[in-house]
Amino acid sequence: MKIKALWGFTGSADLLKAESSRVKRGQVFDEADDEYAYTLLGKGLVEEIGADGKSKATKPKDSKPAAPKENK
Repeated sequence: MKIKALWGFTGSADLLKAESSRVKRGQVFDEADDEYAYTLLGKGLVEEIGADGKSKATKPKDSKPAAPKENK
């Protein structure tokens, strides 16, 4: 899985397939272990990068606020 670090942290170099366990903000990992990548995604430390090189982050659904049914 291709991921990009949003924050600097100390990770597992073996699972990230990197030279060092220190991760800097903005660093991209092309062949990170899928299970470890999903763990980092859940913690908000990384984001998934798509084939086009852009973030695959999903934005929240836009919805209208509920209107009150009665006026006081």
